[in-house]
Amino acid sequence: MKRKPFNISFGKTTLVGDSIHTKARPQWLFLHGAGLSDRKRFEQFRMLLAQRGIASSSFDFIGHGETGGDLAGSSLESRVAQAAAVIDSWGIPQPLSIVASSMGGYIGIKLTKLYDIQNLVLLAPAAYAMNAYSSPFGPVFTEAIRSPFSWRETDAWEILKNFKGNLLIYAAEKDRVIPHEIIERMYDSARNARFREMNIVKDATHSLAKWLDEQPDSLHEIVEKVLKLSKIDS
Repeated sequence: MKRKPFNISFGKTTLVGDSIHTKARPQWLFLHGAGLSDRKRFEQFRMLLAQRGIASSSFDFIGHGETGGDLAGSSLESRVAQAAAVIDSWGIPQPLSIVASSMGGYIGIKLTKLYDIQNLVLLAPAAYAMNAYSSPFGPVFTEAIRSPFSWRETDAWEILKNFKGNLLIYAAEKDRVIPHEIIERMYDSARNARFREMNIVKDATHSLAKWLDEQPDSLHEIVEKVLKLSKIDS
């Protein structure tokens, strides 16, 4: 396997990421979440997949990791555009597959409207009200998402209703951030998916990608699920 870094211009910022190549071209894109997260959260996950022949790409959203920049000038809408810029500029072939955590999960769901997504793997995915989509991160965004049950006004349900690929959702048993109702409604909404499965990771907390890095047995189980998922259409 070979790691190849990339830099992609996005407005006044440069998105920094890398691809782990195998004999196959990278068709899996990893999207990290909010907070202190960055693409390194998926390092072990991606390496295990590479050892089994699955190449992948990942990058740091604006305000995170090596990309850096001002988080306050970004938004959910911008993150969708950032991911699209990586897919288009880096030439990630379609149909592509996505592994996404927390806020990245919602970004992954939005990308199914723009691209042919064959596999969508969501780790403790978040959902956001439509009025938060274009709000810049900061006080305005925080106010929008802290309204009680604001996530019930999300467009994620309708988008997933139209998803025709394979869906694998992982909820964290001890998640104090994402209500389990979000996970259940995502699963229920995806009734037209070719394949769908929902799992609860015992003892895991909301930072599921980080938690899995520290729990190799659980990570290996998920990797095996992803490998099986990738073979459904092969």
